[in-house]
Amino acid sequence: MNWKKYKSLPAEQKQNEAHYIIGLDIGNDSSGIAFYNLAESAAEAIDLSGGYGKPSIPTVMQYITETKEWVFGEYAVLNAGAGKVFKSLLSRMGRFDYLDVGGRSLSVSGVFALFIKEILSSVKNINPKAEIVGIVVSIPAYFSTQAHEEFTRVFKQAGYEKELIAFIPDRECVLAHHYKTPPKSPENVLLLDIGNRELRGGLYSVAEKDGGVNAVSLSSVFDNEISMSAITRDANELFGSFLEDDGGEQLKVFTYQHKDILFQKNIRTKPQKLYYNFIYPPVQHTLTYERVQELTAPYIKRFNQFISDVLAKSLSGKAFMPSEIDTVLCVGGGFDMLWAKEAVTAIFPKERVKVYKNPKLATAEGAACIAARELGITDAPLAIEDKHQLVNDIGLSDGRSFLTLIERNGFWWQTHPSKLFLVNSATDDMSLDLVEAYPAGDGRIVSKIRLDDFPQRPKGVTRLEIRPTFRSNTELTLKITDMGFGDLFPKSNYTREFLVKM
Repeated sequence: MNWKKYKSLPAEQKQNEAHYIIGLDIGNDSSGIAFYNLAESAAEAIDLSGGYGKPSIPTVMQYITETKEWVFGEYAVLNAGAGKVFKSLLSRMGRFDYLDVGGRSLSVSGVFALFIKEILSSVKNINPKAEIVGIVVSIPAYFSTQAHEEFTRVFKQAGYEKELIAFIPDRECVLAHHYKTPPKSPENVLLLDIGNRELRGGLYSVAEKDGGVNAVSLSSVFDNEISMSAITRDANELFGSFLEDDGGEQLKVFTYQHKDILFQKNIRTKPQKLYYNFIYPPVQHTLTYERVQELTAPYIKRFNQFISDVLAKSLSGKAFMPSEIDTVLCVGGGFDMLWAKEAVTAIFPKERVKVYKNPKLATAEGAACIAARELGITDAPLAIEDKHQLVNDIGLSDGRSFLTLIERNGFWWQTHPSKLFLVNSATDDMSLDLVEAYPAGDGRIVSKIRLDDFPQRPKGVTRLEIRPTFRSNTELTLKITDMGFGDLFPKSNYTREFLVKM
């Protein structure tokens, strides 16, 4: 059913057990699904493992060449040698890439659509007559405009275009899950997420506003040295060091199945035995707690420094002390690891830390709560004021052409690459407009950049290198360098730097 049609239904017709309001957390490494239980007025996770493992599943598709079949999730990981495996699908959104599948060229979006169809079919397992009436999808905050466009295409190819309500940044979904009602008094909230590609930390001031929840972003820091992929890499190297050969694909599967033992409490009192039965003759190795400490010690040290950075790099102009943080929300698959949980509680009082039992699914449940709100089931609005993330494109114009320097959805503190700009006018009395372009197509001129004393050249033979650097969320530096135009008009020593107030 089209979600807009469902939203317009009378309230009594919405309370139907066959109507499913879905929240999805589609991650690069793993994904989870939840639905909004209309009878209980609460979001509930759907266990995709059938009760035999983690309720989230790997975001992986595999094509079995012999049978010409697709398998997904856990089966695709454990049967890595049976066919071609496609991972990291989410990170490829926005590239519009193609894959070689059994001699055919298939789009990444088409393969991803198969995964979405499979994960949403789990709703049918609960109720064969189920009808999905709305879907909200949690996505990473770094998603580009092109990634949004291709991911929308994924849902269209999966047959859920009409049910798709919106893509919502993951942090907003987590806050929506935690703050179903406004706090009684303002709170400082630290949100930590250890995902496949990085550790993310954000500090928010949360308070009631106009009957809803208002979260103001105070800091936002990323660290890609702490991630599930980094932990997997190090565990794979550790396990591989016990073998005479590299173990190949089977070692990766072994790592996937056994890396969790590195972070269990019982390894402190009783060494773990590893059985390598995928090689001949089989090998047994005993793993001690001391080896585990060697592996995790650098991560704990870096994690502590990361927390200090998140608390110190605040837009409020002051560094926060751990005692000033009222709530710490821990999500992402990384918080299944014992060292990560203990590292948090070593800094903050335990009663203020919330590590979700299934951290991956907390985001999916939050997405389901937002979906229920968008469909008129609940009325608990959540607004995030974010002064870190750019809401508009920023670029240069010479009156004829426009060059995007920084795309919206990026963060001001990121390193932004330099761009080459071909000037379509003569260089006498040359000036450029720094423009903030809105999604609707219009925009505003932020500043006029005058390039005085520039070498005289005719129209269309001047290239400029533009290097943008944010000093803060309100100050942008543009370094403009003359790159010339071939042998006929060689580059000069002309370089200027401009400070622009945003």
